[in-house]
Amino acid sequence: MSALLKFLSSAERWAAILAFAIMTIALLADVVSRRLFQTGIIGAVEIAVFGMIALAMFGIGVATDHGAHLRATAFDFLVPAPLRAGVARLGSLLTAVFFLVLTVFAGWIVAESFLLGDRTAVLRAPVWALQTILLLAFASNAIRFLIYFADPALKPEERVGGDGPPVGAARSGEEGAR
Repeated sequence: MSALLKFLSSAERWAAILAFAIMTIALLADVVSRRLFQTGIIGAVEIAVFGMIALAMFGIGVATDHGAHLRATAFDFLVPAPLRAGVARLGSLLTAVFFLVLTVFAGWIVAESFLLGDRTAVLRAPVWALQTILLLAFASNAIRFLIYFADPALKPEERVGGDGPPVGAARSGEEGAR
């Protein structure tokens, strides 16, 4: 399971990096073209939007992998300490189910777009190919949280801002001396 998590994390990081590069290059080329030639590049903004969507979707896994995903912690104290591990495990299961449901819906949407032959407005690219990003991102996160449910030791420690102190330590002031 650890190897599968490493593969998912690596694939999502590379997908996010590629999406960011595509978005940046498309926007930069469009800006340079507007400055030099007084006209933009047809489809550059659409390409950048697709890159942004991919970056956001694969960023879910990257943030989760770093323990930096946003989670409401205001009521954590209501769960008695001996039950916290079980509640966290249940949370992983519920999150996996949530992502599984989203995966099914994304698959349905991809299939319909494929059958209908939907195309984007400017570039006329097949919409189903772009929607596959949603399917892949939701499926990878469903797998990730199923693994966290099966083996909670593989779940990363939640940290404030992703690289700050652990969430519990930040609340209790343990890291205040740093």
